[in-house]
Amino acid sequence: MSYTYIRREQSLEELAACVISDAAAFAHICAWRLPAPKGPERRVFLHMINRLERGDVLDARDDDCIEAVGQDLVAAVNALLPGYGDFVLQSNDYGEPPIDPDLAWYRSQILLFSRFRYCRNRLRARLAARSLVGSAD
Repeated sequence: MSYTYIRREQSLEELAACVISDAAAFAHICAWRLPAPKGPERRVFLHMINRLERGDVLDARDDDCIEAVGQDLVAAVNALLPGYGDFVLQSNDYGEPPIDPDLAWYRSQILLFSRFRYCRNRLRARLAARSLVGSAD
């Protein structure tokens, strides 16, 4: 007996809905639980939160700030348990959560950040591909 796996590509609308949902969750944790990043991204931080909350998820002005917040999350986890934040980010480990409630919370936020960043980049790529193919017709 053989099995056939049919890969179903997520529609553009489904992908956009996931990005908007993840962006709202990411904005919520940024607003309520995380300090503003240091450096030039600090100026954009509140504007980024507002844009993400209202569904404006592809604004290029937010790119550096989103990355800075992600780096700060990883650094906070690494401060609690050296190397664990990097491990979670690189492996997208959805396995057994740690016993420490702080580590578990930060881990879930790193996974949210990672998924949001990945889906946001996929959405950008799909929109660019659609534009490219549309202009070739």
